[in-house]
Amino acid sequence: MNSIEYFDNIAINWNEMRNEYFRDEVREKILQKIDVKNKVIGDLGCGTGFISLGIASENPYLVFAVDQSLNMLKELKKEIINQKFNNIYPIRSTLDELVLFDDSLDAITINMALHHIIKPNESMKEMYRVLKPGGRVVISDVYSHDGEWAKKEMHDEWLGFSEDQIIEWLKNVGFKDIEIEDTKLKATGVSSKGECIETGIFLATAIK
Repeated sequence: MNSIEYFDNIAINWNEMRNEYFRDEVREKILQKIDVKNKVIGDLGCGTGFISLGIASENPYLVFAVDQSLNMLKELKKEIINQKFNNIYPIRSTLDELVLFDDSLDAITINMALHHIIKPNESMKEMYRVLKPGGRVVISDVYSHDGEWAKKEMHDEWLGFSEDQIIEWLKNVGFKDIEIEDTKLKATGVSSKGECIETGIFLATAIK
């Protein structure tokens, strides 16, 4: 099973699973970092829409909700219809080759998705490409941990990140005004054998 198959398989249960990993406070901290009103926003690795739906309620012009899992996007579509949003546009795409135009987004959010990407630096190049000059990226993910089981059971490509890694990658593709903060929130995971990891969640912001 590859990463896409894994997320397609768990899509229907993802909202419940996600709530066990990390809490809604993450979304609140992300939304504090960007002014989305009347803006075009890209939510990368959107899953079933945890961030996209929160952004949509804040009056953006448009939210491009991007994910490689078709089933995740189907679950998001159900919620779009249920909540009667008309400003969320689901798009199926990998995050290292975004199917978005150059200079098309005012801001990007990517929550708990970077550690599933084989080459995060390539994804950051794409984020830089599709952002308008002066556009902002907000990355939320986990700090480095030693839960090796997550690579097999959750298809994590990276066991979290150090702040130095994130800063270096963002700087190398051209981002400026890079800031990283420890949210003081925790992400928790438990393996099929009962192994538990608990690690902090960081927020990184940068400007094109």
